[in-house]
Amino acid sequence: MQSDHAALYANKLLTDLNVKARITAQADHPALAWQNSGLLQVTGLMLPLPLASHADGALMALKAISPDAKTLPSYGSALLGERARLRQTIRNGRQCAGGYGRLMNTADGRIALNLVRDNDWDLVPAWLEDYAANWESLSDIVRQRSTRDLTLRAAEIGLAVAQDMLPETPKLWFAIKKFTASTRPKPPIIVDLSGLWAGPLASSLLAMNGAHVIKVESPTRPDGMRFGHQGFYDLLNAGKDCVALNFRNAEDLGHLKTLLHKADIVIEASRPRALHQIGICAEDFVAAKAGKIWARLTAYGQDENRIGFGDDIGISAGLATIMERAHAEPCFVGDAIADPVNGLHLALAIQASLTQGGGAIIDVSMCDVLRYAMGDIPQDLPHIAQDWQQIADINRPSFYDMRMPRGTVKTLGADNSVWLC
Repeated sequence: MQSDHAALYANKLLTDLNVKARITAQADHPALAWQNSGLLQVTGLMLPLPLASHADGALMALKAISPDAKTLPSYGSALLGERARLRQTIRNGRQCAGGYGRLMNTADGRIALNLVRDNDWDLVPAWLEDYAANWESLSDIVRQRSTRDLTLRAAEIGLAVAQDMLPETPKLWFAIKKFTASTRPKPPIIVDLSGLWAGPLASSLLAMNGAHVIKVESPTRPDGMRFGHQGFYDLLNAGKDCVALNFRNAEDLGHLKTLLHKADIVIEASRPRALHQIGICAEDFVAAKAGKIWARLTAYGQDENRIGFGDDIGISAGLATIMERAHAEPCFVGDAIADPVNGLHLALAIQASLTQGGGAIIDVSMCDVLRYAMGDIPQDLPHIAQDWQQIADINRPSFYDMRMPRGTVKTLGADNSVWLC
């Protein structure tokens, strides 16, 4: 069963980016895209929104402005489900697919708490002003507290806590500040300071378009994905050069600034104040080199110095609320769903700017992008969920092909001698 959901969304994104290309191709119905991507399997329930189709549309838009569309994956929605398919994970009640996050009741609502980093449990007593030995005791304490107090305190100490809510759809999914454009040499050099999923996915898609990517990590805090599923890390990072720099070391910081000046494109996913604290200002670098693109990915925007990861950001964007309305069961949707959705959109925004001569700072809020990709919220969610589930039921799963790693997966700092001379 085919639909025009993907093409309509692709054209909307291209219009947003001031690109004249238009797409008319049909794609799988949203229910089939949800099923064949693996998202139905990992979530256990049908999402009555065309989010998977919109991921297909984002990839359609990227292909429309790419130098060689054949190098890119076949389905954008397949990127949303590939980690869960590789790891064979599923959502377990109010526990997210990755296992680090929980959806919990508060005194006046619900929050998602994601304890992803090694030291996050150490921050819990400061957050609650109480001791919690495990998830059960933590939930008991949270149930007595207000949502507002919990989210405000979490932001202050750097914990990923999200309020379960359904915000309004943002008018635009990115912000852009223009500088001097210029025709850049090909292939462009990307310095990727991001880690985990969204930023590395964007740079891997741009590498498929011919970009030369330099992955920069700290030797003391390397990309956490290095210690996860090796096959998934390979998908995101194969073919990239790898440089290791300690940003607290003066010599290494000098090397980093030199790399940033060389770059045609910079991707970073730091909290807004992080780079400023070490004397790196995006505006200075973009102003110094015509055509440079600097893409900044944050959980909630440049004005919010908040921590966020893909699963909890999905709660902030309203996905649990949608599932409760549709199925009477609030839950996490997909696997860190905000990450791959943002990786796709970020790659599209950068490629569009590149085709227009660059000279831009692009700001992307992961929560805003996901909420935008969810689209308008229909009234009869239970009926749509039932209808779409029936479509899935009569069409046996035909999972989309998984992409394969392209190139060599390099060790931490493997290319220091190449780029730090």
